[in-house]
Amino acid sequence: MKILCLIFASLRLSFGITYEVHQISQAHSLHGTDIGEDFKGEAIQVRISQFPVVVVGALPESLIDAVAAPHKMPGPDSYKVPEVNLLVLCGIELTPEMTADSFEVTFDLSKLNIPEEVELSIRTVLELSIKSVRETLNTFYLESQSAQLVKIEITGTNPKNATLKNLATEFQLGN
Repeated sequence: MKILCLIFASLRLSFGITYEVHQISQAHSLHGTDIGEDFKGEAIQVRISQFPVVVVGALPESLIDAVAAPHKMPGPDSYKVPEVNLLVLCGIELTPEMTADSFEVTFDLSKLNIPEEVELSIRTVLELSIKSVRETLNTFYLESQSAQLVKIEITGTNPKNATLKNLATEFQLGN
């Protein structure tokens, strides 16, 4: 039995799987609560929350996967909201890709569907979600010895919301 355990332990090490804890940010809908947060002088029921997650895989790509992951906010039995991550609630998918000259994050709106209880415009949802990505990557690159160009792209728009593409942006992180 000891030999079998040693074999399994060595297999895990030989595959090089590394589990790391990193801080990520997500835009959380506060629907079902009695609080509002200030956003551009208006009270909205969303908060950008930062918390630790365990990630595995390529970095920073796995951080973006964590930003887009489902999240159930813990609370009392009387608060039964199954999902709070705005990206998940609204059907927005994120695709991270490291290229030779930049790190690109694509927001795909092709499955966009804002639920009735999320009383926000598409633009506000995107602005808050882009801020979450930026905060997550800023935390990751804070102590980096090299600079990283980050590009945010918006795809999957239609004629009614094509102006959302103007939220595409670039920013530099690290030193």
